[in-house]
Amino acid sequence: MRILMIQPNYHSGGAEIAGNWPPSWVPYVGGALKTAGFNEVRFVDAMTNYIEDAELVEIIRNYQPDVVLATAITPMIYKSQNTLRLVKEINPETKTIMGGVHPTYMYREVLNEAPWVDYIIRGEGEEITVNLMRAIADGTDLLNRRNILGIAFLEDDKIVATPAHPPIKDLNTLTPDWSLLEWEKYIYTPLNTRVAVPNYSRGCPFRCRFCSQWKFWRKYRSRSPKHFVDEIERLVKEYKVGFFILADEEPTINKSRFMALCRELIDRNLGVHWGINTRVTDVLRDEKELSLYRKAGLVHVSLGTEAAAQLNLNLFRKETTIADNKRAVQLLRQNGILAEVQFIMGLPTETPETIEETYRMARDWQADMTNWNMYTPWPFSELFQDLADQVEIRDYSHYNFVTPIIKPEKMTREEVLKGVLRNYARFYSWKFLEYWLEKDPFKRRYLLGCLWAFVKTTFNKRFYNLKRVKQKGLHTEIEFGFDESRILSAEQMANLRQERPADIDFVGTISACGAPNDLQSGNTYTKAHQQHDIIQVAVIEDDQQTRIDLRVNLRAQTGIEVASEATNAETGLVLLESIDVDVAVVDSTLPDMDLVKFIRNARKVQANSYVIPSKILVLVSPDGQELLCDALAAGVDGICAKNAPIEKLAEAVRITHRNGKYQDPAIAHLLPTTVTAG
Repeated sequence: MRILMIQPNYHSGGAEIAGNWPPSWVPYVGGALKTAGFNEVRFVDAMTNYIEDAELVEIIRNYQPDVVLATAITPMIYKSQNTLRLVKEINPETKTIMGGVHPTYMYREVLNEAPWVDYIIRGEGEEITVNLMRAIADGTDLLNRRNILGIAFLEDDKIVATPAHPPIKDLNTLTPDWSLLEWEKYIYTPLNTRVAVPNYSRGCPFRCRFCSQWKFWRKYRSRSPKHFVDEIERLVKEYKVGFFILADEEPTINKSRFMALCRELIDRNLGVHWGINTRVTDVLRDEKELSLYRKAGLVHVSLGTEAAAQLNLNLFRKETTIADNKRAVQLLRQNGILAEVQFIMGLPTETPETIEETYRMARDWQADMTNWNMYTPWPFSELFQDLADQVEIRDYSHYNFVTPIIKPEKMTREEVLKGVLRNYARFYSWKFLEYWLEKDPFKRRYLLGCLWAFVKTTFNKRFYNLKRVKQKGLHTEIEFGFDESRILSAEQMANLRQERPADIDFVGTISACGAPNDLQSGNTYTKAHQQHDIIQVAVIEDDQQTRIDLRVNLRAQTGIEVASEATNAETGLVLLESIDVDVAVVDSTLPDMDLVKFIRNARKVQANSYVIPSKILVLVSPDGQELLCDALAAGVDGICAKNAPIEKLAEAVRITHRNGKYQDPAIAHLLPTTVTAG
């Protein structure tokens, strides 16, 4: 059976300024297919090769595939739909399959607009694709497709979505086939070297309201450092890759594993450089380890700083502060790592003053690089539901981070774009001089390479899609090119909101894509004990100042490190399921879940995870006698007064870690003589 994988010919003027990026879905899904015995797999990268429809038709006709798979992020959706339409025009018997984050949630809309799509793969693609392909190969897909988890399709003009497939529990079972790619095409412009985008981990424990990745992957999971670096070694030695960027949303959340990854890279001395996206809080947490990360080849960190105003940080649920952002940039630069910051622009409250403030802030922070990304309201994100009445532009081809989708209350879209382009021009004019003065030879070469990428794509007008900016005499006009048929009236927006075309009826730690909350995976983890010289602590506390104080003060105590933090129970559960910590310090009053339920859920998720169950130390007020009894019965290991001095809390952490139990004498008298754990 011939299988053809296609990356649609879509371009936006965003990430492409740094070079051509290999689509990571291809080696991972393609490798899963080959491992399952499907050996006739071919990939066509219409995006990198700028393959127009006429040429693509000839490629499809010559290969005569039995099945064609295409991917789609939101701005690529129309190109993907059109690509599969071409397939059906050539041969109506060819099975057409679409995957990716957009059709995962918007399958109703996609199938209504593109009924020629036979199947949509919803969620993580490797295992679902193999299962579907086996049914197609056997000729049983029409008969048995309702039993194939994680797909959607049309049946008698009605949309059918099967229950979600469980997430891949053990990412070490991934078998990517990197030979499917034309490696000479994927060049990272700043270093003029081949680039790869491998997966170390999948998922994110945080719940940023503008994002949907945490819903798509559903559970945070990571590969073993050795297994992952084995893959990097193959990429370097077999495919001459000189730079890789992790496709992960949150690669550093599990500190001990990330440090082990870095040490593995140092030991193998592969001479490869790499970059990541991560959170400001992780950089602050890892202040003492940043030199190790740089030694491992980490040279570029993109920080999700997102906003210049604390109000917007709170709106995005970023769980950081402006001061945190500045400090993180300073720490990275001090350790020879390029610090790139991101600002989200074009929210309803945007003004010329807020745009100017982001420029001043980027300069004040002394960031090496800055990106001003237009707020792109994914139609399946939480924040979109709040702003839906203000999003009349439903032309998804412009949901690309470089086009103002929302019209601010006090600005036009044109004014927002002009303000952002002015920020870019001013910021990088300064950097043209500053990069030459960089003392580190490698970093200077890298920064100048980044500048060259900006200059090159500015001249050819690919950067930020500058072709739409038209100079007419002394006047500048912007032609956004929105599809007029996809600009909605207020009445249409209200109707669409009631119809809810996105499958967003899921919340919680692992439920997504229609999956039940108690969905269990068939795989099991081998739990490996990790020895720590320092007690690793997770802080779960919703009050920002209290959380910061706990972080700073606990770190000042001998033998204690704050490995990670969460602001609510839901995020705290994902942390305890995902990362190796010795003691979780938990506020007894969490905003989204009562303590007993949290404790029971924590024990449940840790029992089904690869991490060793942590001890749980609860901070309580003296007036919570009934709460204390219930918490101890649910399985709490230690209790400590919330107002205890930091030295006493640190000792409580040590005793809980060492003995497995701790009861603060200041509140122990509130407890009954005997409490049965359960």
